Formats: sequence, C-alpha cells, structure tokens
Amino acid sequence: MAKRIANVIVDSPIREPLDYLVPADIEIQVGQRCLVPLGTRKVVGIVVGFSEESRFSKLREVISRVDDIAPLSFGWLALTSFAARYYQSGWGQVAIPALPKFFRKLPGKLHERSLERLRKEKKRAVKEPSEKPHLNSEQSAIVEEFQMDGAFYPALIFGITGSGKTEVYLHLMEKVLLSDPAAQVLLMVPEINLTPQLVERVQSRFPQLEVVSWNSGMAEGQKASSWLACHEGRARILVGTRLSVFASFKSLKLILVDEEHDPSFKSQEGVRYNARDLALKRASIEKIPIVLGSATPSLESYKNALEGKFKLFKLTQRANSNAHLPELSLVDIRKDKPVNGLSQETADAITETINSGRQVIVFLNRRGFAPVVECKNCGWQSTCPHCSTYAVFHKTTGRLTCHYCGWSTPLPKTCPKCGSYELLPIGRGTQRAEEELETRWPEARVSRLDQDSARQRGSASKVLDAVHNGDVDILIGTQIVAKGHDFKNVGLVVVLNTDPQLFSSDYRARERLFSVLMQVSGRAG
Repeated sequence: MAKRIANVIVDSPIREPLDYLVPADIEIQVGQRCLVPLGTRKVVGIVVGFSEESRFSKLREVISRVDDIAPLSFGWLALTSFAARYYQSGWGQVAIPALPKFFRKLPGKLHERSLERLRKEKKRAVKEPSEKPHLNSEQSAIVEEFQMDGAFYPALIFGITGSGKTEVYLHLMEKVLLSDPAAQVLLMVPEINLTPQLVERVQSRFPQLEVVSWNSGMAEGQKASSWLACHEGRARILVGTRLSVFASFKSLKLILVDEEHDPSFKSQEGVRYNARDLALKRASIEKIPIVLGSATPSLESYKNALEGKFKLFKLTQRANSNAHLPELSLVDIRKDKPVNGLSQETADAITETINSGRQVIVFLNRRGFAPVVECKNCGWQSTCPHCSTYAVFHKTTGRLTCHYCGWSTPLPKTCPKCGSYELLPIGRGTQRAEEELETRWPEARVSRLDQDSARQRGSASKVLDAVHNGDVDILIGTQIVAKGHDFKNVGLVVVLNTDPQLFSSDYRARERLFSVLMQVSGRAG
C-alpha cells in the first residue's frame, strides 16, 4: 500500500509546501502541526494538504504529530496563504510565526502537561456586570441596522471623538453573542497600552463569558493560553493588537477594528502586512460582518464607504449629552514668543486649568530629550552614520539614538569634529518638556507617557491609571496619549511643535498629522 504524501509548510522563505511521506502509524489531518526533518534540523510544520504524487524523487518522512489539539481551520489556512501571496513571503513565514512560541517549538517530555496547564488558566473574576449606558438615537440606529445574516458585511463607523463608538461595539458584540451560544468576537486595537483597559471594560460587560487578550507585551505563557482558549472555543471574545488578526477561532462571527486609520496596524518587522486589510480579507473568507471604526477614518476606507463598498454609519454628536466638542485655538508664536517652549497664552491656560481642578495633556510627538545635539563652536550635529537623519539625545540614558535603525552611542564629552566642550541640545523632546513643565509648575504632578517611559511591562498602565484616578495634573506624551483614552477630567490639550511632521518622508504626512491632531484634541471637551 502506497504511503500518503503530506504537503507541509515550515518557517522558511520557500513559497511552496514541502512534501513528506506519512508513515502508516501516524494519523494526521489538514491543519495539524507535525514534526518534520528540514536539512539537519527537526522543525514544526503545518499540514496544508495531501497529494498522490510529488515533484520530488526522494521524500523524507513525517516524524510525528506534535499533539492532539484540533486542526487549524481552512479559513485560517486560507488567510495565511493569501497574506503570503499578497505580501510576497513564504506561506510558512507567515503561518508559523503567527502561532505563539509554545505551539511552534519542538515538543518535549512535559509538552502534554504544559498543554493541560494552559487549558486550566483561570480568567479574571468580575463581580457583577456593569451598567449599560443609554444609547442615543444615532447609536441605536447603527445597532438596529447592522446586518448579521451570515454574509460578508463590511461597515465603517465614522464617529467624532467621544461619540460612543466603543459602546456601539459592545452592543454589537452582545447582539452576536446572544444569537449564537458558540459565537466568538475579535476586537482589534492599534496600541498595546489600550488593551488592558479595554479588556476590563469588555469583561465587566460580559462577566459570564471568557474574555482574553493577545499582544506582544504579554508573557509567552499568557499568549499561548489566550490563543488556545480561542482555538478551542472557550474564549468568546479576544481583544488584541495587530497580530490577533492571525488568531485561531473555532466559530468567529464578528470582527471589530477600532481606530482603523492607525498606522500601528502595519507590521514593519518580519513579514510586512496591514492587519486592518487582513481583517477585511478574513471577514470575507469567513463570510462574517466586520466593523471599522474611527473619528478620522483613512482616506481609502472613507472612499470605499462613499462608493458603497462599505456600509457607512455616522456618529455626529458626543454620547454624553452634557459633553461638548473642544474649542480649538491657534497660537501665533511669531507674536507670542515661546519661553522654554511655551507661549504666554498657553502657559496662562495651563495655570487656569490646573487651578480649576482639571487635568492638562501636553502632546509633543518627539520622544527623547532633544532631537539633535549641536556644537556651538563648529556647527557639528549628531547624525546617524547609517541613516540620513539626526541621532536623538536621551538624557535618561546619556546616549544618542537613531529612532529609525536603532544605532546608539554615548553622548561624546567633546565635539568629535573640533574638540569643543560646548555641545548644546537643540529643540525639545518629551523628556526635556517634562523637565520644563516640572520647573514651571513645581506644585503640579507631572507625568510622561512615551515609548521610553512605557518600555517596562505594566508601566504605561500605571501612568494611565494615575491619570484616571486624578493623581496626575499634567500628562506629557507622544501619540500614545492620543489613542482612544477616555479621560474624564481633562480640561485642556496643548499641542506643541506640529510643523516638523509635515516634513516627514511619509507621503501621507498631512493626513497623519490631521488625524493625530483630531484624536488628541478629542481627549478634552
């Protein structure tokens, strides 16, 4: 009797699956992981099909199946296959890294015991369900009109900041989850720091269901536990960042992409992909509805909605009837000369806001202490030797760092060109702005939130919790502070030095700047 030939993908640049003979004593299905030889190594692969013949004259054998968990679905395989073709990568280069490390490492003696431990991880306990806010007429209309009839249904919710898009998401989730006792929902967010707060909010609304998260900041054991809970259908809701578009589900019925315009949905490392676009493709493959939501939707999504390719819903008023849109004012610094980065009008507004018991957000999209260091004597400037850009000075580490390629070196004590000791920081980053704010308002509690301060696990959540609890008077930060946070007591948002963003090499610089200005201004009002 002829042996079966399994088509197996492995983590390599090879575009086509490799062929392996399947021994008679190994039962294996499409979508299951297996252990196969690759050169001198043993690697984990995924069976994507079977064939009667092979283009290779000599075949090696499948060593074993990895474990007994259910096969990956045909929809998941179709998504990873499409992503590989569309983004010009090997199928295995997309599919294998999309699995948590636990499910792509070689199985050891304790593999099955570890698998059972992952299954037994408990969800966080929630005492009682939270109250449902009353929906206004616009929100109610979206929930009532939204179609969930087992077909691909892409929709764009274009809602101003504070219009209650998240509450609409929760009602749509409820509509899906109540209609099908096995239904699962994927809620995607662009920023890792939004995940914990959103998970808490979703879990408090659905305390009887298992809600899990998946993002790059989690420990590997947590990632594996969340992935397995979704794969086996125990977790009904997954809240995750861009990688969650590749999560495995048993019965996925709805996808929601919050802040769909955000460039964080694009992967810039390893396989390049746009998670928002892949979410649309996944919804199409699975024949399920998908919601894209934003206060500043991307031009392509808005165009698709205007052309009828997406269903367009609009939220034009804030969810809280007592809330109002922020009043915007432009300070002409040619007339009101800044002192330490702040004009007198801006400084007066900050003082007035703090004295009234409200909080202030200062937005500056430059992290570090100074964008460049310059020699006062000869004009030498700190540049990256690998990129045509400046190396930013970080005072907390005492180093010059390129934010593009990662090159870093200690700040020289003297000018590398002329030997002068007069090296001066030019411009302002968030670290320098934080120092200046603390000096200007010594009685105020100032905190900083940027990629540097949020580097340690849980540090960003601590800062955000402090803001929510009223323990911060002034929050200085980069784009992290602009994304979807529901700050209750913010009375003023100050945006500093936006012009440099217009000179970015990104051809969408003007669109990106408009988006971030609308998003960060929406934290007030």
